[in-house]
Amino acid sequence: MRTFAEVTGAQACARHRGEDEMAEDLLSWKSQYNLGLDEIDAQHKSLLDLINKAWLAIVQRSDQSVVLAVIEELERYTLAHFAAEETFMRVTEYPGFAEHKREHGSFIARIAKEKQRAIATGSLSLDLMYYLRDWLIDHIVVSDKAYAEFTQANNARRTTVLSRFFARFF
Repeated sequence: MRTFAEVTGAQACARHRGEDEMAEDLLSWKSQYNLGLDEIDAQHKSLLDLINKAWLAIVQRSDQSVVLAVIEELERYTLAHFAAEETFMRVTEYPGFAEHKREHGSFIARIAKEKQRAIATGSLSLDLMYYLRDWLIDHIVVSDKAYAEFTQANNARRTTVLSRFFARFF
């Protein structure tokens, strides 16, 4: 039987879960995902960990209470992360803010839909996992990279102040 990583081409890595077994992660952090904004990079790593936690809930066929806790944690963290990013973009006067905010809105809507599905079925779908994996990586390396480059090129002094500010929340 082929693994999820073999079927999808996802970069999987083994991580000890404190149990006798090893589970494959859906995603592993790569240096190319770094934006050069330490607090945002740390938040992205946390999002990646939450996606891996959701993947683990599928692999382990977790009960509904675990599934709902995972999707709710992902939803809460995502909302907080997006609020931080959007505040950062407004303050640095990022010209692509409106489109970036629309991307966030689309993601939030999808998570809300999947949360309702999880409430009804007690499980997370593989389709959700494909979406989370693809959306997060694409969003980081394209959309987030664009605002990071803009910020670093045009607002170096503000970046330092904002980095200290956002470090308090995460």
